[in-house]
Amino acid sequence: MAVYEIGNYIHDMRVERGYSQEELCFGICSVGNLSKIENGIRMPNRKTVEAFIQRLGCRDVFLQYSSREEMQQTELCSQIVQKITNYEREGLAELVDRFEHTIAEEDILNSQYCRFTRIILKQMEEKNWAQGLKELEETLKMTKPDGIGLKEVLKGLLTYNEILILISIARNYRKLGQKEEAIEILQGVKHYMDTHIMDRTEKVQKYLLVLFQLSRLYLDKQQYEKTVEVCDQGIAMSKENNRFWLFPRLFINKGLALLGLNENVQAKEALQRGYCAFYVLGNEKQCQRLKTFLKENWDIELKSNIF
Repeated sequence: MAVYEIGNYIHDMRVERGYSQEELCFGICSVGNLSKIENGIRMPNRKTVEAFIQRLGCRDVFLQYSSREEMQQTELCSQIVQKITNYEREGLAELVDRFEHTIAEEDILNSQYCRFTRIILKQMEEKNWAQGLKELEETLKMTKPDGIGLKEVLKGLLTYNEILILISIARNYRKLGQKEEAIEILQGVKHYMDTHIMDRTEKVQKYLLVLFQLSRLYLDKQQYEKTVEVCDQGIAMSKENNRFWLFPRLFINKGLALLGLNENVQAKEALQRGYCAFYVLGNEKQCQRLKTFLKENWDIELKSNIF
């Protein structure tokens, strides 16, 4: 795709959606650089184009690889996401190291993503939520500079990296017992995704994560009806879009909420479905953990033979 065509597309989509140059490029590049990109004078790298398109809510059908390094970065990102999604620590640090070695010093967007993954890896090992929260907020400031509070951040345009960082910040607030702050952030992210056009695949992945985190918070606060509501929403979205990585956990949270409502028959059915989903996904470790947890805390026996 020609330089002019990329810049022209960004310009047209920005004007169509009613955003100023300042809103679109904030924290990514200067207004002058964006103007040069839109006018075909400067060729942006792939990550910068991705960031603009994500903030505009467009599909990335126009993106192409301009170098072997960009192809390598995309492949490494895919492998990193898969490991984080499956809570796999083995080999994750090595992948992040390899990814970091491909990043140019001035590449703020890939540097932000690399820093984010290192924080997630560190939290998997140390579970220092307070330190992690501080580091996540500093990472967000790489594209949302000092003086911009979380409420202001949610009023602006967001890249997918920024959305993931905000969800992780909310998770850390929950771990630290600051549940209202966590709910406020997640509801803000949910509202952003409801009101901004996003690529459907990316939206579903992040929306499910928000619903899951909200279900845990509502469960912690013993708001069982709300827990069931967001779990049902997440379960339906998972089915509609064939995205099942949070499917078992949504059923489990729904089952625990139903136990809180004394709907024991429905609760056991939901918990059994969660167990079956873990089994089908090949996560036998989580199957055993769930069986042990329910037996010790609720005296509930789940069927091991699901077929």
